[in-house]
Amino acid sequence: MVSGQTGYRAGILAALLVVFALWAAVAVAGVNEDLVNATYSDDLSGVKRSIANGADVNAKDKANGGTALMFASQEGHKEIVQLLIAKGADVNAKADKYNGATALIPASENGHKEVVELLLAKGADVNAKMNTGVTALVMASQNGHKEIVQALLDKGADVNAKPNNSGTALIVASGKGHKEVVELLLAKGADVNAKDYQGRTALMAASQWEGHKEIVQALLDKGANVNAKANDGGTALMSASLNGHKEVVELLLSKGADVNAKDNHFGSTALIIASGQGHQEIVRLMLDKGADFKAKTNKGGTALMLACGKGDKKVVELLVAKGADVSAKTNKGTTALMYASHFGHPEIKELLIRAGAK
Repeated sequence: MVSGQTGYRAGILAALLVVFALWAAVAVAGVNEDLVNATYSDDLSGVKRSIANGADVNAKDKANGGTALMFASQEGHKEIVQLLIAKGADVNAKADKYNGATALIPASENGHKEVVELLLAKGADVNAKMNTGVTALVMASQNGHKEIVQALLDKGADVNAKPNNSGTALIVASGKGHKEVVELLLAKGADVNAKDYQGRTALMAASQWEGHKEIVQALLDKGANVNAKANDGGTALMSASLNGHKEVVELLLSKGADVNAKDNHFGSTALIIASGQGHQEIVRLMLDKGADFKAKTNKGGTALMLACGKGDKKVVELLVAKGADVSAKTNKGTTALMYASHFGHPEIKELLIRAGAK
């Protein structure tokens, strides 16, 4: 009977221990959650209270797998960052879900200079990479945070680190038009001809979206290959021509850009691209530089055909005046006249007929 009572009591004690352990785990989870919430809210008193109540400064939240230090750094809460580090926060901990970022990366991305300097002073790995290969320097460069770029470089950041699915610091800074950052990176030895995962260079990036002429000039002055080709065969001249950046086109042509280079996918030249977009001045520039107005795409399309489809009368007149074949046919037998008819451009249709199109 005694033995049975002892076994019963032992079972009760074991059950109570399990309940206590579960309660303790819930309590710890709660206080850790309080720490994260206080960090997000820039509530220094709340952070102190959570730590005093036993919060683990290196605990990770369930949603993003990030620590309180990461969130404080991301938001630029310097005093909280200082406190967390003083309490043992790991400056190089990586988030489980935010592509493996460390605290330094979002701080650099968001321009929190004092936090970046603090993290670096406390041993943050300046070359730590996200799962995508992105570094703090790449993020700071992309967003134009010059002082942070300088601080990272001074601590030994790899100026030529190459992410898996984006460009080097120089490429992203060039594409975004951050001239001072570009100049700084070049001065620190950035590879002016490095390519991203698509084979694009900084020169291509600068020539494309916004047409950053001063950056294009700086890159060319540092030896950028004006005729470098991306994986698809595209060049800086094609990028500038597509987006109508006349001054960039002029600059590239003056530096020896191949006006008749073709891409791999469509077999288009810069002239064909510019004609299809209706960029009259660029078309004129390239014709003056000897662009082949008879060049055909892989499917047999010409600059004239695309201009007719676009409906830009002046571009059509330029090409016809240069001697473009008004009766040329695509591989399927389509002519410029058919393009003009199909897209509803009667004036261009009449122009072509006067020029001998049938």
